[in-house]
Amino acid sequence: MTRQTWYRIAIAILVLGEGYLVLSGRLAASNRFDAAPPAATNDTEFFYHFVTNVLWIAFLAPLGGTVVWLATRDKSATAGAAYWRAIRTVFTVAWKGDAAPPLEEAIDTVDEDPLGALLKSVAAAALLPSFFWFAKVPVPHTARTAVWLGLTGLLVGASVYCLERARPFLTPSWHEAQRGRLFRRWWSPYPLSYDPPGNRWIVWHWVFMILTGVCWLGGFGFVVRMTAP
Repeated sequence: MTRQTWYRIAIAILVLGEGYLVLSGRLAASNRFDAAPPAATNDTEFFYHFVTNVLWIAFLAPLGGTVVWLATRDKSATAGAAYWRAIRTVFTVAWKGDAAPPLEEAIDTVDEDPLGALLKSVAAAALLPSFFWFAKVPVPHTARTAVWLGLTGLLVGASVYCLERARPFLTPSWHEAQRGRLFRRWWSPYPLSYDPPGNRWIVWHWVFMILTGVCWLGGFGFVVRMTAP
């Protein structure tokens, strides 16, 4: 059996099987039963919904197993890229045949992107203060609180920026060690895993993370003490 044939079979099982469960209403009925089972039920009804759940997994298993197998054989540096490329490869080969390049010949690398790192850091810096300021949490809307959340957000953003600047300098040996892992890491906390200047960036990442913890815990205590009756 060729790769193309197997990929087509796996896709057909997923589409036809899951399509049957959705269109027949079995999947929706099973979800309602699992969410709020009736007070009085019988073994036949329970077995019916149990079989539906088993079929849902069984129809997904061929394609899911194929994607996981391809991703774990990939030399990609990041798990997200490996799984996304495995999915794309399955559908490309199923449609075009074996003309698609095999995964083993392609190696993902993390390119330097200072602008992208800056944008991610800005998003992280804005997310934490915005959440605690606008969410329904018992945090007073005072100037002290704004300063505390803003400073904590800046420190989080700085740590994210340093991490993103360090990732392109992960050593080739670290990339190779990730090959074959089901859940591979997309960064390393250890400076030894980076070539210069990535090792210095990751050290600064930890410095800002420690400062974030100090600012968060110290500022929280200060805000609570100032607002306590």
